[in-house]
Amino acid sequence: MHSVMSAKAFRSGISLLLCLLLHGCALQQWQSTGMGRYLESHSLADTLAKLESQSPDDRDLPMHLLNRGLVHHLIGNYQRSNEDLEAAKIALEKVQAISVTEGFTSSTINETFNDYSATPSERVLLHVVMALNYLALNDLSSARVEALQSDLRMRELADEEAELASARFIAGLIFELNQEWSDAMISYRKAEQVLTRRKLTIPDALQNRLLNGSRRLGLESEYQQYVSKFQQQSVMLPENYGEVLVLYLNGQVPSKQQRRISIYAPSLEHFVSIAQPYYPPRDGPVTASVLALGANNVTLELLEDIDNLAREALQADETKRLALSLARVTTKHQLVKDASKQDPLLGLLTDMAALLTEVADTRSWNLLPAAIQIGTVQLPAGSYSQPIEGISGKRQPTPTLEVKVGATQLLIANSYGNITPLTYY
Repeated sequence: MHSVMSAKAFRSGISLLLCLLLHGCALQQWQSTGMGRYLESHSLADTLAKLESQSPDDRDLPMHLLNRGLVHHLIGNYQRSNEDLEAAKIALEKVQAISVTEGFTSSTINETFNDYSATPSERVLLHVVMALNYLALNDLSSARVEALQSDLRMRELADEEAELASARFIAGLIFELNQEWSDAMISYRKAEQVLTRRKLTIPDALQNRLLNGSRRLGLESEYQQYVSKFQQQSVMLPENYGEVLVLYLNGQVPSKQQRRISIYAPSLEHFVSIAQPYYPPRDGPVTASVLALGANNVTLELLEDIDNLAREALQADETKRLALSLARVTTKHQLVKDASKQDPLLGLLTDMAALLTEVADTRSWNLLPAAIQIGTVQLPAGSYSQPIEGISGKRQPTPTLEVKVGATQLLIANSYGNITPLTYY
């Protein structure tokens, strides 16, 4: 009688565990991929309200804070954005210590039970967005701190995929605005090196800064190398002119999806089905955006292909992810076998649990822009009020631009329609 009751209790426990696991997996997957898809058909304000209504588990908190902080940035709530992103920094640091319980659940159930740790490039992009926030808030000192922290982060990660041209360029801009010419030149060089390694075109805004910087610092040999490479001379600001520099956050990275693949399990001597995350195919390259200021049309060129960074990060982790998935599924098969020997019904329930909890981890910072683009133009001092025409063909009204003599004026914009007032330095 005791053994019968124990078996019944065990079966009930397995059934309850199955329900809890399925509920938890479904909720996690919705909070991950759901917000990216939600933003595709809703406004930024609606997306922010949805995020603020959520109460994420501790393991999903870093991802939640990253997404909410990014939406605040896109809306123009720069202080709130930095509050969320600073909290995300702290949460991500805590994730570095992996608990024994987490290791057990991820190895026997699925990776969604791990704390969200962010990819190397996402950890650097956190600093990039915070630096942009501080620039928009006209807080150059705090922006400089983020530039230094992004450099430290890239050194710690020691990963080519985490070496971002956008982080280097924005750091160079911050140093330049602070009149730290040597540090600015170092950052601009590194931005150029990243783009060259990735076989991407060097944007005119970066070409101009490398030419002007090397000439300002008296680096004649380096200057001549850039003249030969870029086929142009240094172009300093003419008298009574100012510069407008545009940083444009374009589009949205895709959400990861799940697919099942068959893989041979040597210990089981047959093929098994495992769930793996993937990104859907790209629609094509990021389309150039155009800034219209008076009679001047400025093409905004690619500085960072964030869509591609996300795909590279997933690809880089593929071998490890497949090995862990295979080991997990093998363990589940053994559990099903053992349960079936004890009780056929228990074996059936365990088999259902094994199948239905084989879920890919599709979490990501999926509200990031697909690309960061830059453009620059030198204009006579005066007032300019024209729209930006973006990838969707929408013409977005801009604030009146007061171009000032000798000033670099930063315009931070995104394809959702928010455009900051210019910050003057």
